[in-house]
Amino acid sequence: MTKLIYFGCLSRSRYKGTCENATKIIKFLDDEYQIIDDPPCCGSLAHQVAIKEDVENHVKLVNDWFKSNDITELITICAGCYNYLTRYYPQYLGSDFKVKVLHLLQFLDTPENLEKLNLKYTGKKLSVYYHDACHLRNAEVPIIEEARNILNSIEGPIQLKEMENNRMNSLCCGAGGGVYSIFKENSDFSSKIIFDQMRMSKGLITACPFCYTALKRIQEENKIKAPVIKFEDFIFKLMEGVDPVSV
Repeated sequence: MTKLIYFGCLSRSRYKGTCENATKIIKFLDDEYQIIDDPPCCGSLAHQVAIKEDVENHVKLVNDWFKSNDITELITICAGCYNYLTRYYPQYLGSDFKVKVLHLLQFLDTPENLEKLNLKYTGKKLSVYYHDACHLRNAEVPIIEEARNILNSIEGPIQLKEMENNRMNSLCCGAGGGVYSIFKENSDFSSKIIFDQMRMSKGLITACPFCYTALKRIQEENKIKAPVIKFEDFIFKLMEGVDPVSV
């Protein structure tokens, strides 16, 4: 029996610091989880463009890798991986898919883990927003309140605010499904609206690497002061007692 930390291709290739922070958080709560080098891609992006036969073959290949490494549970920090593994793997594989899949937010949002984290913030008054990623809110098992429960558990002068569009009505950042590649203007417009709904906020938190990539680009290009922060980085900085919105 192996508990796997599954980063996803985008995070593993571009956001190594976030992967390291996520690993430290997970292993602090349960040191049985481990990393295995060179895990296969879940195939979520190929699902959008490849023929069905190729997609099914890839899903079977990944499932064989899970079996050969005796993977029984995994935690992923990628919203896309979570959505794809929980929605499509059971469809393609049926009962042959036996891996318990959790997103990091689900793992953190349990009474015992929140108690062990014992998150505290001792800085100046801080207002933040959380962006509901499409991959999480539209998943087979939606992830919506988990992030809010975790952020609201933080002791100290920190306030989680809500955008006009939130939860199941949240705005798409425009990063997924090839939108940015083909309709860049539409993608940029979507991300800018999200920032427009952040009134006097000190930071925008996201639990999706695709959203982070799109929103971070818009934030930098438009010189928006409020930083975009990956959820794992925010939590780990709190654990370390440093400013959670520092760049």
